[in-house]
Order: sequence, then structure tokens, then C-alpha cells
Amino acid sequence: MKGYRRFSTVWQMAAAVCAFVLVALVLESGALVDWAERLELGPERTLALPVVTALHDRVQRLGVERVRLAVLVELARVGWSDDPVALARARPQKKPVQVCTVPVAVVKPPVASSGGAPNAVAAALAVAEAAKPAVKDSSPSAAASTTSPLAVGAPPKALHLPPMGAVPAGKVRTVALTGDSMMAVGLASTILRQAPQYKDLELVKAFKSGTGLARPEVFDWTAEYPAMLGGTKPDVVVVAIGANDGQGFVDGGVTYPFGTPGWQQIYRARVRSYLQMLEADGATVVWLGLPPMKSDAYDARTQLVNRIDYAVVSASPHAVWFSTTGLFGDAAGRFEDYGPVRGVPARLRQEDGIHISDAGGVLVADKLLPWLDGRK
Repeated sequence: MKGYRRFSTVWQMAAAVCAFVLVALVLESGALVDWAERLELGPERTLALPVVTALHDRVQRLGVERVRLAVLVELARVGWSDDPVALARARPQKKPVQVCTVPVAVVKPPVASSGGAPNAVAAALAVAEAAKPAVKDSSPSAAASTTSPLAVGAPPKALHLPPMGAVPAGKVRTVALTGDSMMAVGLASTILRQAPQYKDLELVKAFKSGTGLARPEVFDWTAEYPAMLGGTKPDVVVVAIGANDGQGFVDGGVTYPFGTPGWQQIYRARVRSYLQMLEADGATVVWLGLPPMKSDAYDARTQLVNRIDYAVVSASPHAVWFSTTGLFGDAAGRFEDYGPVRGVPARLRQEDGIHISDAGGVLVADKLLPWLDGRK
């Protein structure tokens, strides 16, 4: 009898585990599709994507996704959810707050190119507009692709911010924090904790981890960003994005390996479209460059992303490049895990060697917030 009870208990436990897994698959089928779509192009993605997509399609017919989103929205209403879409839908409609838009005179540092001409970036942008690849780009995707003539203009290592005027009395400056996990992890939380010291700043959250600009079919920022704002029109947009963009993609049925000339042209166009969207309604964009990364191979990829981002940002009169290299790198711009924060040694990065720690976020916030408030 005791053996039967043990046998029965094991089966009951197995049934409970299977039921839990089944419920999780049903409720998170959309997340599984997102996971599969974010995989690098290759056999794993080819096998996983059709399976999870078929599961999600069947779940959608049952209306489970609508129920799940409705629950998230209700949780957002009471402050128990940080899902940006749910927060946007739960946010009560309000009349636009009167804000002041202070034009920023951006002083652009000279851009160094392989040929030494200061207009090399502008020339490269013209090439990107005129040339549209029509065949598969099969050139190597290694870090050596950063020597391509399309990837000109290395970002400056030092931080140079143009003057930001003070907020007029009785007004507020609305600042949106947007981007991927480079904004969401460590940085945004630190900025939001320090923001109450600056009474003239009003901050809006509009970021989502696991996103980027290389794969709009996975997450389309042009559609999601306005929903995240919920009708707010920021004066300044602080963006940290690009950590997930060091991968190849398919465009128009053509595969473009990371770093190839065709990839660079298309990615530059996507960065430009994203920047133009952020600048809508006269907003000034503060673009945080990606910091040095611990892995040499990954760092080489993010350096190329930085070069392309900087080429686009430096060509806009309404955008400012915020270099993080001097804050999180050594004298040569290489990754540093530890450093002083307000005179005290601290760990500046997360254990993954990618994201910024809360202490590292203080380095950015101490530079960013007083400048946005017009104190520096």
C-alpha cells in the first residue's frame, strides 16, 4: 500500500508539473514567439520559430491573449505591473501639460575619418541613401568589417555637452527615458531615484528590454514608442539602445550578415528613422553611446553600432551625443569593471559585463540630471 501511495504521489506531482508547464505555455506563448524571433539567424531559430508561432496562433484563437493583457492593464492601474504597453493603456487620459521647449545649440565636435576629411560622415550618409543592395551580401561579418568605408567617424571618448538653458519659472522640462535594457537595467532606476531632487524635471518611462533597431519585425519602435508616451510630448528624449543590434537580419527576402556594407546601409537608415521619430514635435535627443564591453568580440560589434549611431546623431542639429566611454573605460577606452563613484570605489557594471550597475548609473545621472535641469 505504501508503495502504491508513493507511485500515486509521483504521478500526481508529474501531472501538476505538466499542468503548470501547459498553463505557462498558453499564457506566455507571445513571449515564446518574441524569444524565437530574437534568436540569431540559424538552425535554432529555423526550428523553434515555426513551433512557437503555431502554438501562439492556436492560443490567440482562444482569446487568452486578450484576457492576459486585460489582467496586466488592471495590475498596472494599481501599480503592480511595469509592462510599458499595459502602463500606457492604464494611464488615464489627461490634458497635455504645458511644458517649455528650450532649443539647444549643439556644438558638434569634428569627425575624424579614414581620409581626414571633416565631411566624411556626410559623404557616407549620402552613399547610404543612394545605394540600396539588391543581392545577398555574403562578405565576412567579423570585427574587421569596422574598417569598411561606410563605418567612418569614431565617436569621441570624452563627454562634451552643449549648454542647456535653465527651465523658466513655473514651467517643467519633460524628459522621456527610452531604449532597451541598457536604459532599463541600472540606468533608468538610478535616474528616477535622483530625479526628485530636480523639481523642474518631469520624467516619463518609455523603454523595453530585449528590443533594438536591427529587427523591427521583432519589436517595432515606430509603433510602440508613441503608445509608451501615452500622449505626452517630451522636450528631451534620453535614449540608450543598440546592445541587441549586433546581429544579422533579413530585409526584403535578402539575408545581410552583421557588419557587411549592405547591413550597415540598412541599419543606418533604421537608426535615422528612429532618431527622426524621437525628434518629433521639436524634442532634443540625448543619445547615450554604448559603453565598452567586457567581451572583445562583443565589444567589436558594439563599437560598429556606436560608429553608425554617432554618424547619424552628429548629422542632426537636434541631437546630442553623450559619450559613456570616459565614464566606464580606461584611458584607452577599454572595459573597466570597477571605478570611483563620488570618491568611493564601486562596481560599475553588472556581472554580464554588458549592463551598467546601479552604482555606474550614478556616474551618468550625476552628469545628465544637472545638465537637463540647466544647472551646468
